[in-house]
Amino acid sequence: MKINEFISTLPHTVLTGDSVVLPDDFIRKMFSISNLNRDDVFYHLGIGNNPSTLRIAREEFQVRKAVGIDTNATVIDEIKSKTKTIKNVYTINENVSSCSLSEATVIFTWFTDEKINKLLSKKFESELDNGSRIISIWSPPDLFLPDKIDFPILVCKKPFKIGVDIKDQVKAIYKSDCVDFTASWNLADRYIKSFGTVDPSHHRFLNILQSLIIWFNARDLGIACENEIPPPVKSYVEILKYFFNIDLTDFY
Repeated sequence: MKINEFISTLPHTVLTGDSVVLPDDFIRKMFSISNLNRDDVFYHLGIGNNPSTLRIAREEFQVRKAVGIDTNATVIDEIKSKTKTIKNVYTINENVSSCSLSEATVIFTWFTDEKINKLLSKKFESELDNGSRIISIWSPPDLFLPDKIDFPILVCKKPFKIGVDIKDQVKAIYKSDCVDFTASWNLADRYIKSFGTVDPSHHRFLNILQSLIIWFNARDLGIACENEIPPPVKSYVEILKYFFNIDLTDFY
């Protein structure tokens, strides 16, 4: 089964991220790293099925106001229902591109679409006050360089530092000019473990699959350390093919 065929078997909500639910402890860690506090106004862009970000922001970190934004009206109705007893929690059924972010002091965004991230980076620059923080997972928006890193959680603070290209971002996040396969494996391992929701029996499979995808993407972006495909990559591609019926040889 080619990787595209494998992906096509996954539920649509998994691919879009609509069904992703962040664990409460992960949310608390994000908020602690970003120093979320009672003086802040918190915005969650593309909140999806995560009312806990608003609840924890208000009840545990005592922000002045917590706002969830999503284009899906059904999602917004569900968030309203689950947070209706909490004061100063609001929802907005609107596209983030047209929604004002000027009152936000801490924003959580996890969009993977490059066009959306470029648009948001411009809004962050033009609408937010100095001292505002952007929380993201895995990578910052556009070419922003993080001020705080506890991978996969990253925090950028305005005035933002901007990289010239992705190599600047890689160096800022991973403390290296390039990504080798060992780094790819370790990044995948930390990412999977950080959520604490993966069944241990599935961990190694996910680690293999994600580390390979990280390395191949790094190679295609010109930031892999190796000039040739390293032996461990070839070995794991064969393992996925013969034991899991997932064929990544198209990446060669």
